[in-house]
Amino acid sequence: MQVRVRSLYSRVAGELKERIMTGELSPGQMIPSESQIAELYGVSRATARQGIGVLVEGGYVYPVQGKGYYVAAPALDRIIFDTSGEGLFGQKVKAELNRMDTVAASDTLADRLGVNCGQTILRMERLLISGEGPVAIEHRYMPYRKGKPLIEKELQYADFPDLVALHSDLVLARSNFKVTAVFLNPDEARLLETEADTPALCIEQILYDIKDKPLGWSRTVCNGARYAMSGVSFPYSGRR
Repeated sequence: MQVRVRSLYSRVAGELKERIMTGELSPGQMIPSESQIAELYGVSRATARQGIGVLVEGGYVYPVQGKGYYVAAPALDRIIFDTSGEGLFGQKVKAELNRMDTVAASDTLADRLGVNCGQTILRMERLLISGEGPVAIEHRYMPYRKGKPLIEKELQYADFPDLVALHSDLVLARSNFKVTAVFLNPDEARLLETEADTPALCIEQILYDIKDKPLGWSRTVCNGARYAMSGVSFPYSGRR
């Protein structure tokens, strides 16, 4: 019976989403009320309410107190970047583990990870390579946990959020990104097969737990001659 109820409100939400995406229900227009949806689709008002809830969660509609629900305007200024698998913000690469060791937290590491200076930090360095050659150098940092070993395959291939979650046993709640322009130092230039002081793109990511405590920091420096950041924008935040 539970599966039956879920399929009903999912069907209601799906058909209303289709009407929004095709323009039958336009931005700013009020959608049918709970009672109208219940009558239209032959479901209970509770099921209709659940279907509307799916639309609200997905960003398709918004409530106006005392009136009803209205179609939201498309938000095409919200860009989605894919950082999963072997992707580097839209570009396919393969990863090679270049170095792994532990270091004492510097002022910068202590600030990024919310730890004390001198605390032991696990440091990893990966070289990201495309068909044209080295694309980027990725540095990963996490507070060191004794007795929590990480195998080389995880270090080399795991997405950073998955790696941090595995190493910390905590739930990740938020990820912050920062993109800046930098100049390559001699070591970075050598690994990226270019000249020192060449302009480059730097992408930083900090992962937080539910209590807003930093769990990991990554810093990726990209060879501008071989890398271009790309993303995609959907009209509604919940669209899949």
